Amino acid sequence: MDAVAEGAPVQLEENIITLKTSDNKEFKLEKSVAVKSEVIKSFVQDNDCTFILLTNVDGKTIEKVINYWKKHSEEGVTEVQLENFDQNFLKMSHAELFDVHLAARYLDDKQLEEVIIQESIDRIKGKSLEEIREVFGIVNDYTPEEEEQVRRENAWAFK
Repeated sequence: MDAVAEGAPVQLEENIITLKTSDNKEFKLEKSVAVKSEVIKSFVQDNDCTFILLTNVDGKTIEKVINYWKKHSEEGVTEVQLENFDQNFLKMSHAELFDVHLAARYLDDKQLEEVIIQESIDRIKGKSLEEIREVFGIVNDYTPEEEEQVRRENAWAFK
């Protein structure tokens, strides 16, 4: 039998949950961290699951989500430390931000979803329509006449 140092935290297998992503990567984490997701919380509480297949989330994305969950689950972390973490966490491409947003929605993590939405808003705030199209890679498929008509009909949105 292996000796465990007195006072050292013991991770029992029953407190560990395994998440398997759409690209077949597996991530083990403590249930107390995983239940940041309401979907996972429901699986754990209702079915006592320890293995959950995430068909709509890839490994790269869930790794980011898990890092967020872990930091926001740490004890003794100050608001300033969390704000600094969040600022660094959000330094990702628009595509990655979009994937994390979809994962937060799929996993029903309202806190992470709100952080991602606010970052998306901050990234486009004060930008022109053309700049927003460029940021998100949106091709304008309107003719100049159609675009003018839309601008007239929705003038409030173009102020």
